[in-house]
Amino acid sequence: MLPLAACVSTQEDLATQNIAVSEECLVGKCRFNNAPVKLAPEKIKLEGRAYDFQRLIARLDFIDAGGLDWQAPEKSLTDGASIPEIFVPLIGFPNEPKFANASALHDAYCGIGNEAGSVYHSRTWQEVHRLFYDALVASGTPDVKAKIMFAAVWLGGPRWNTQGKPETLLDGVPDAAKKEALVEAMAFIEHEKPDMKELIEFLDIQVKEMLRTKRAIDHGVPRPSSPNDLSTAGQ
Repeated sequence: MLPLAACVSTQEDLATQNIAVSEECLVGKCRFNNAPVKLAPEKIKLEGRAYDFQRLIARLDFIDAGGLDWQAPEKSLTDGASIPEIFVPLIGFPNEPKFANASALHDAYCGIGNEAGSVYHSRTWQEVHRLFYDALVASGTPDVKAKIMFAAVWLGGPRWNTQGKPETLLDGVPDAAKKEALVEAMAFIEHEKPDMKELIEFLDIQVKEMLRTKRAIDHGVPRPSSPNDLSTAGQ
């Protein structure tokens, strides 16, 4: 088993379902039934992707805060990341073993290479991104970090409609606007300690602001400068 598939630090607690999680997960008894994720050793390269992929050699099952069952089927592909690449300079590299379980689940429902999978886009993008948060927390990720990673996929991750077709709503939003939105979300999370409902409401406001920026650019209106402008972030 490769390092990405190593046991998370809370594996013994997970085995007995005595997991230290956020209030939302404690209420819903979040748990993995067969963690850690088990991966084939072969590395797979996909065009345009920064990280190597691996296939699951066994199904990974999870129960979220609402008692809903999730699964990453055998042979699903995962790169252990899930965080949009433009946010890596802000959050850090997300392909660490402690994030592997959450990433494998998230990838099964919306990740590249899994389009023909049995669960791909079978639930709404909102549910799938919320799953990512629950699974991170159940894996032992601190709540603030889990919410920041959740904010990253909400602001920059894939979206699709109820028919499973990709949404183009955020296509064309400049990377600088997305990074600025995440910086503001990170400050909100760290200073205000919001619950998930409050966080999602905040993120939806950020999305509306990004769309206003996109419309202004589409109509040739100069974008106002901002102290949080991160157009050079990561360069």
